[in-house]
Amino acid sequence: MPPRPMSLEETGSAHVHAISVEEAVPLVQRAANGEPKVQIIDVRSDEEFASGHITGARHVPFSDLLESAAAEARAAELLASLEAGGAETVLVHCMYSQSRGPTVARSLASLAEDKGLRLEVALLEGGFHSFVNHVHSGGDVAAISAGDLVSNFNPERWRVTPDRGLVEADAVDAARELGLIDGGP
Repeated sequence: MPPRPMSLEETGSAHVHAISVEEAVPLVQRAANGEPKVQIIDVRSDEEFASGHITGARHVPFSDLLESAAAEARAAELLASLEAGGAETVLVHCMYSQSRGPTVARSLASLAEDKGLRLEVALLEGGFHSFVNHVHSGGDVAAISAGDLVSNFNPERWRVTPDRGLVEADAVDAARELGLIDGGP
């Protein structure tokens, strides 16, 4: 198993700070209401994004910002457009904010600093998983679809688990196949 990615504190990355889900909710509400000062960047895969995302989030897959030949140019273009649009805070997240999100956040913060841009880059603690579970109410998966903080939520792509709340269906199915949880094939 690969080693656990370093946390923001372990890397000494002082220019990226973590924002809790509780702190993020009012930022998301402002962004959803058209507030340009807060921009949300979702770096999950196309499939993950299509199964539900934070309302108002801009989808820019991880691979576009870090794994392609034009990644640095794409990241610089993204940051310049965010600043030109009036952004002051850029909230980055992936599914769990354990690997892709922190890596992109550090990269964007470093690039913004190098370019002299006045953007605060933050990471959503726990990622979309924590966010959707925070706004999830009373075990009713359908209630998320009607909420104003999560858009395009696809209940068929999620499972309610007793100890982790909502989890992507693919992850639950894989854990069952591996015998890590009850109810295997």
